[in-house]
Amino acid sequence: METSDDPITLAIIAVGVGTTLQVAGTLQQGKDANEIAKARAAVDLENAEAVDKAADEEAKIKREKGRKLIESQKSQAAAGGIRINVGVPLVIEAETNAAVTRDIGFALKRRRTESAAFRSSAALEIATGKAAKKRSRQRAFAQGIQGFGSIAFMAARVPGAGGTDIGSTAGGSSSFDFGPSNFSSAFPAGF
Repeated sequence: METSDDPITLAIIAVGVGTTLQVAGTLQQGKDANEIAKARAAVDLENAEAVDKAADEEAKIKREKGRKLIESQKSQAAAGGIRINVGVPLVIEAETNAAVTRDIGFALKRRRTESAAFRSSAALEIATGKAAKKRSRQRAFAQGIQGFGSIAFMAARVPGAGGTDIGSTAGGSSSFDFGPSNFSSAFPAGF
């Protein structure tokens, strides 16, 4: 009997190839999910950097506008003959400085909040990608074990292969019926 004509041998080869392809595909899915997660994390980190940069620029602009506003107030007061070093002009300057500082503080606080959200999202993406990769390795391992079990089961059924025919009895019967009455006897109790 030639190997190519033996249906059990062909089935064993088919299961082996199928299992190998399943394992490879599952591992690739995990790698792909991890790479996609890394790419999303990179975008989130770029967004966090952009938010930081925009807030710094906004703070710089607000500082400059505040400085110009105070200069304008001082020049108007001086043009009106008011001493700018004492009294009300100093109070107005202090209040203007406080308002500008408050506006800058809001911009920087908003930056911290938005930037932290993007950075947190990036960390979550990275963790999700790593978890997907780990799950794919676990699934691939399970697929490999299942395929190996199927191959071992089929190999044990090959007559004359030196293995034990699963389902054979002391009386010499070597056929195994997968019907309901015999199926449960093939597995240990509770399986």
